[in-house]
Formats: sequence, C-alpha cells, structure tokens
Amino acid sequence: MVKEPDFQKIENSSNFRELMRKKKTFLISTTALFLGLYLLFNIVISYTNWLDAPFIGDITWVWVFAFSLFAMTWILVTVYMKKAEKFDAMAKATLKEFDYDEEETK
Repeated sequence: MVKEPDFQKIENSSNFRELMRKKKTFLISTTALFLGLYLLFNIVISYTNWLDAPFIGDITWVWVFAFSLFAMTWILVTVYMKKAEKFDAMAKATLKEFDYDEEETK
C-alpha cells in the first residue's frame, strides 16, 4: 500500500514555497511581457502612424512587428518548456523529501 503524502506539510515546506515563488515570478513576468507587447502592437497600429514607415521596399514596420510577435510566442514556449523541466525537478525533489514517489502510485 502506497503511503499518501501529508499535503499540509508539503505545502508549508520551504522547498515547496520556493518552487511556487519561482514559478509565480516566471509566469507573471512572461505573461506581462507577452500581453504588454501584444497590447502595445494594437495601440500603436490603431492610434499612431509610427509603424507605417517602410522597412524594406513596400514592407512596413507593421509587418515586422506583427511577425516578431509570432517569433516571441515560439521563444516563450521554448523558454517555458525548459523552465517547466526545472520546476518538475524541484517538485519531485520536494515530494522525495517527504518520502513520496509518484512512480509507485502509477
């Protein structure tokens, strides 16, 4: 029979609190960056003509900014995947500290 973890102890542990602090900081900052640039794009194209200047030939800066948002999305996804691996390792270490092995429960 697999021992159930004491979730109260885990939640109050310093390792778990550190994990949650790092995860929250990362998620809030990346979400703010993404939403900030996305909203900035909409505001700039709606209320100014800053991006109407030509970049190369007939291609304007609007297109460059718009496609950079796609690039930013891919970059953020890649960064998140790398960070998620670290968060998962921290979570497993925290569970192991309390003698809980999630592999045994499967």
